[in-house]
Amino acid sequence: MGTITRLSFLAAAGLVALGGCGSTPAPAGGERFEVPTFDWDRSAGMQALISGRLALTDDGCTLMVPVEGDGPAQAVLFPNAEGVRFDNGVRAVVESGSGKVYATEGQTFSYAGGFVPEPNGWTTMCGSFAPDDIALVNDGPAHPVPTADPAPYEGALPTEIPSLTERGWYAVPTFEWDPADGGDGALLEGTVSMTDDGCATVESADGVVGLVLPNAWGKRPLGDAGGMAIYSWFPDSSGLMAEDGLKVSYAGGSADLDGEFGEQWQTRCPDSPVDALFVVQDDQPWD
Repeated sequence: MGTITRLSFLAAAGLVALGGCGSTPAPAGGERFEVPTFDWDRSAGMQALISGRLALTDDGCTLMVPVEGDGPAQAVLFPNAEGVRFDNGVRAVVESGSGKVYATEGQTFSYAGGFVPEPNGWTTMCGSFAPDDIALVNDGPAHPVPTADPAPYEGALPTEIPSLTERGWYAVPTFEWDPADGGDGALLEGTVSMTDDGCATVESADGVVGLVLPNAWGKRPLGDAGGMAIYSWFPDSSGLMAEDGLKVSYAGGSADLDGEFGEQWQTRCPDSPVDALFVVQDDQPWD
């Protein structure tokens, strides 16, 4: 089966009743298994394009692999879904109750949807995918109930959820902070320089100042695009906090090089000597 684009939302009202495993049509001998999913009543949803090639881990966690390029797989959730393993071993994600197919292993798909942080339908079965968002499909299945075993995909597919490192993330000096808690009133202005360790610094009158950013992860470029950057997550927002050449004005306060944050800096930025540390308590440093 080839790629089928599904951009329209289905307008049926009311919650879709999830049929029991035994009620879903499938070829004789098809074995059903659990996949991460969520209840969706088809009355509303996000309209971004979610597309990729379906892969499943050994535990049934659903992934979408880039159709072009060699980037890491992304977590994806299909609504009202369950898995089916056919007699020839090929697996598919189907709509529970109807048996219609979202995609089989290795098949490309394209559906309406969006990206959300840590939906329960994923985390309860497959664990955290943070700090990346998870693709959420808000669309009906594109393929009818199969009448025969689908042909196996001949290419290679991942069988495990990609690690943080495989997704380009790395640990940076950080701390938990909520903007509602306020912070210190000092101000650090300047231009960010990213070190070879992937840590952020700013030149000031005190010399080279290392930045300790709130709720932060560093991101290395995958492939040849872009440079290293640091992102932060807050209760109501998230975004870029530091990248090479970014002009910033950070609120916050200084920290002791011999204290907790100094230990973090020495561990995570061992080849990035600094003269001082600044603990950023700001969620809009470019304003």
